[in-house]
Amino acid sequence: MNTLRSICLVPALFGTALPSHAAATPDTHIHVIVSLVDNASQGIVPVPAKIGNGDDPRTNLYWGALYGVKTFLSKADGWRKLGCTQDISDTILERCEFAWQDKLTVTAEAYRGRRIDQAMLDFMQQAATPPNPAKREMVVFIGHDGLMDEQNQPIVNRFPKHAGHDKQAVVLACMSNMFFANHLRAAGSRPVVTTYSFMAPEAYVLEAVARGFANQASEEELRSSAGIAYAKYQRISAKAGKSVFAAKKSG
Repeated sequence: MNTLRSICLVPALFGTALPSHAAATPDTHIHVIVSLVDNASQGIVPVPAKIGNGDDPRTNLYWGALYGVKTFLSKADGWRKLGCTQDISDTILERCEFAWQDKLTVTAEAYRGRRIDQAMLDFMQQAATPPNPAKREMVVFIGHDGLMDEQNQPIVNRFPKHAGHDKQAVVLACMSNMFFANHLRAAGSRPVVTTYSFMAPEAYVLEAVARGFANQASEEELRSSAGIAYAKYQRISAKAGKSVFAAKKSG
């Protein structure tokens, strides 16, 4: 598995926009589990120490840095931070609530980097839990693809199984379709946005997907929006950006 141990970091510079869709119901919610990047415990190419400390969400690449979830959603157009609570547990270092245009609420949790196993397990348990019939719900995992690391693979045996339901799941991590999609289906959920290559799981992709979900975008539109956002921030072509989130067509 060593050949797959990687983190994909490319500078992100630009903003993004989504096409408008039909109005969302007010009871639309996304639960985001963020595994903080951690140089010491995860099988990654090390990042600068300031953003690679999995015990410090304030400056962590996936939480407090410029394109981390807390920082990015706090500043993005149309978004507002409703509040944050620190030290939820020894594993969950911070929880923040956000809202977008009164159409969507987001609960985001920053997991200690060395507890990536628990972050993945909690994500899968959320994915296996049927949504409230009165709400539209999505669950998202952001971080290093911990299933690439041999020491984390036993956690798969604890992933839940459930009959199919309508909760949508997103995994923003390198090559997540290969490592997570089948487990999500076995948990009963629908993996609507996963990745087919290495990528930088930064919050602009989450923000694009969240707005699409709030506006009741189709699964194809969600993947397209993710690719457009990724392309703009990574300064690559739209085709290249979209290819991160879509399987290659045969023939």
